[in-house]
This record gives sequence, structure tokens and C-alpha cells, in this order.
Amino acid sequence: MAVLMDKSRYTAWFLGTVLTAVALLAGFNWAVGIYILHHPNGPSVQTLSGFERALKPVWLARIRPEIVFVGSSRVRDAFDPVLLDPALGARTFNYGASSMTPYEARRFTQDALAQPSVRQVVVALDAFTGNGGPGEALPSFDETRLAVTPEGAPTPRRGLWLFTTGFLSGGAVGMNALSAWSLLQLGGQEAASRPDLFGAYAHMTQAVMARDLSYRRQRVMRMGDGPRRELETLLAAACTARPKLTLYFSPDHAAIQQRYRVGDAAGLAAFKAAVAAAVTRHNASCANRVALFDFLNANPLTTEAMRDGISPSYVDLVHVRPPAGVRLARRMLGRGEETLGTRLTPP
Repeated sequence: MAVLMDKSRYTAWFLGTVLTAVALLAGFNWAVGIYILHHPNGPSVQTLSGFERALKPVWLARIRPEIVFVGSSRVRDAFDPVLLDPALGARTFNYGASSMTPYEARRFTQDALAQPSVRQVVVALDAFTGNGGPGEALPSFDETRLAVTPEGAPTPRRGLWLFTTGFLSGGAVGMNALSAWSLLQLGGQEAASRPDLFGAYAHMTQAVMARDLSYRRQRVMRMGDGPRRELETLLAAACTARPKLTLYFSPDHAAIQQRYRVGDAAGLAAFKAAVAAAVTRHNASCANRVALFDFLNANPLTTEAMRDGISPSYVDLVHVRPPAGVRLARRMLGRGEETLGTRLTPP
């Protein structure tokens, strides 16, 4: 009898400990989530690198934006909703993630296209370079958080998966902790005032440029067969979607563009030609036509000179700062500099 009593007490203690830990975890994520959503600079945390693959699908569902930007760290650094929302007069969302694979780019775009609030999705094409294989994704990416399956059907039990991700996952703890800490350090400042916390607002210097030219000396820009298939699948999903889709070649600095041409000029040309051909085929058969912009050329942004030893618009050779992201967004949405880049499809 005493042994049974001991086992019962241990079981009760164990279950109580587990339930308390779960409650504390959920409470932390709930409280921090509210803090981020209501902080004046809360949207700036979308430019941070951490567990964004885990939590951004949850944020997307909560924020219900009208315009979504999808892509790699080039997108994550460039588009800060704190600047974009007043400039565009719409709720925006940064769906960028570091080193996004072609499959992830396609799936995040499908997720954005399926959101009832979204009317425009903008996708950076650099995510479709490289040789990512079918289904290839980086850690913390999870299909169950997205609105639709790879085939385009509604994801079963998605509400449950969003709840467990948002309140009970380690990824949520990591991203929420990083975001809350960064916002607390701001005080009354904006993210632009603290590039030490929000790296998207840092400035490229001559030293950074020299380091990047060395680090990226073998970099090329080409699209393999796997990424090409992912892009075509994305376009097929957009054909019947309600939101409009815009694709763009990212505005990498002119100095690194020269490296692309030296390393593989044919690959770069083939990449652009393949995308243009795919968009042309899509627009010939779909009422929901896709817009295509090319900023991967010589234009006022990519050839911009440094001022007092720093770049006004670049973090490094391939990442632009959020003020430049506003210029890009306004141009692609028909509200800004017509000399910035080239529109490859009719307006």
C-alpha cells in the first residue's frame, strides 16, 4: 500500500510539473506575442534573423496583411512594415527567411496567395537560384503551418498546428525572446536608430564591400532544373489565385553583378530568359497576369555612390536597407521612380 501511495504521489508530482511547464511556456509566448503585435516598432522584428521559418506563418495569420513580400534574406532585410505601411497605405508583411530554398519560396508564396486578406504578393527571384531539390527545406520549416498543401488543397487541422507552433514550440520561444529583447533595447527609438540590434539598417562601408567581394568572389546567379520547376508550380498556383503576383530580380550591387558576369555570364542570362519565358507563357493563358521587374541591372540604386564612406542604401553587396525597400515596393506597385529598374511585362 505504501508503495502504491508513493507511485501515486510521484505521478501527480510529475504531471503537475509538466503541466506547469507547458502553462509557463504558453503564457510566455502569449504575452510576448501581444507585446510584439502592439508595440509601435513591433513589425520591425520581421527583419530579424532567428526562427522566422517557425513563427512567420503564425504572424501572417494574426496580422492579416494586404501585401506580402516573399524571399530570402534579401527580402527579410529590405522590407520593414514600419516604413512600408504608411508609404503604401496598406498592411504589409515580410515573409523573408535566410537562405530560402526554391521549395520554401514556392510554399511560402502559396501560403500568402491563399490568405483571404492578401491582395498582392511580391516575390524575389534570387530564391530560385541554386540547385535545391524537391521538398528541400531548412530546419524549422513545417508544411502543417501553411494554409494549403503542396498540391493546393486546404491544410488539414491547420488551426491546431498554428496554435501549437505559436504557443508551445521552441521556435516560438526563440523568435519571441529575440524580438522582445530587441524591442526592449530600443526604448523610444526606432529600429533605424539601432543597426546594432536591427542589422537591416546597417550601412555598407568600403571595408564591408572589400570583404564581400572576397567572400562572394565565386558567386554566380543561375537557375537549375529543380528551381525552374518550383517557379513553374508557383506560377500555376497564381493562375487561379485572387491576389496579384509580382516577381522581381533583386537589386544586387553593380560590383557583385560584375562578378556574376565574370563567373557565369551565360548562366545569368539564361536565368533571366527562363523566368521571362515562364511569365510570358503564364500571362498568355491566365487571366491573373504576373508582373515582372528587373533590378539586377545598372539603375539608380545598384550604381549608387557611397557618401562619406558609407552606402546610403546597402547593408552589403546583396542586401538593401529598408528605405531602399520602400523605393522598390513603390516602383513595383506603380507609385514610384520609373527609372528604377526595368518592368519586363506590360503595365
